[in-house]
Amino acid sequence: MSEDLNLLPLNHPMLKVPPNEFDFENEDAHEFAESIWNKQNDLGGVGLSANQVGRNAKVFTMGNSHVSKRVLFNPELVSYSEEQETMMEGCLSAPGIQLMVTRPTKCSMSYKNESGEIVLEEFNGMWARVALHEYDHMIGQNFTGRVSKFKLERAIKKARKYHKRLTSAI
Repeated sequence: MSEDLNLLPLNHPMLKVPPNEFDFENEDAHEFAESIWNKQNDLGGVGLSANQVGRNAKVFTMGNSHVSKRVLFNPELVSYSEEQETMMEGCLSAPGIQLMVTRPTKCSMSYKNESGEIVLEEFNGMWARVALHEYDHMIGQNFTGRVSKFKLERAIKKARKYHKRLTSAI
């Protein structure tokens, strides 16, 4: 039975607090992994956190059809590189908002897989960025807090103009 997961907007209160640990004793991790992976793919993203779809669980998924699926249960950031890179970033919960965000180029995370086994994995390049973006959701933060208020307001204004043009064209 697949779970109904609905995408929350970035200003939803649930996205402002760290979610609870995933409970392997009372929840089916395999079923939830499949549900959140399918939702990420339905939405066209490369990452999705459980709290973005209304689940109070410390879980996120990342990957695409070219890179193997990862579902990280109860992830912890172990380390990250001093080397950083600035790239355009977006979020499924903030459609149309694109921001230049600076993040480490490498990171290591410890997490449990859907079988409850502990995994230590290093992510590089874009996948480090995705892992760190989703990890922000695990600590009740998001990518908008990584830029100046001025840059955020400018991006929101640009997104509103785009949505207005799109709506008037329909």
